[in-house]
Amino acid sequence: MAASIMVAEHSEIIRKGMLDILHHSGLFNQVREVHCAANLPEMVSRYKPDILIVNPAMVDTNIRDELANGTDYHLKLAAIVYHFYEEDKLAVFDEVISINNTRAKIVKKLHRLLQKETVQNKTDISQVLTAREKDVLKLLVGGLSNKEVSEKLFISSHTVMSHRKNISRKLSIKSLAGLTVYALLHKIVSLEDLQR
Repeated sequence: MAASIMVAEHSEIIRKGMLDILHHSGLFNQVREVHCAANLPEMVSRYKPDILIVNPAMVDTNIRDELANGTDYHLKLAAIVYHFYEEDKLAVFDEVISINNTRAKIVKKLHRLLQKETVQNKTDISQVLTAREKDVLKLLVGGLSNKEVSEKLFISSHTVMSHRKNISRKLSIKSLAGLTVYALLHKIVSLEDLQR
């Protein structure tokens, strides 16, 4: 498989450990590293990796938009986590790799991430959204506010907004009316749900 990956991590011991796993995985023909957050945008722009494994402390929640820089470049993001992070901070990532994951589990997660786009292109578009994103979408098109959705699902308002951003980005639909039409067409909600 001809894929490229980049690891952005401050800690040399963690970064080098990830690089060792990646080199021996057989999944990637190019493996690069970044140790400084300031160099990250330039390195991603120059090398355009298929996957970026990054310490969430090195990036903002709008990292995907920043790194795409107005282009159609779609970067798959994986967080490498060894501290506690709020759910909304991790919601922007396509995958989360825990420091406690085994080598086999890390390789499996990355392989699945590489296959994700191919599978999504072959499946119904409604499968693009996670189950949680569908829950949020159902409540939003049902007329609930972000605060009401957060109370109903027992998550923070920030997490609801992160899910909402991800839904809009994945579907390329910005308006609530457009999301409602999408939800109806893909049987996420029914007309009866909307009339309650």
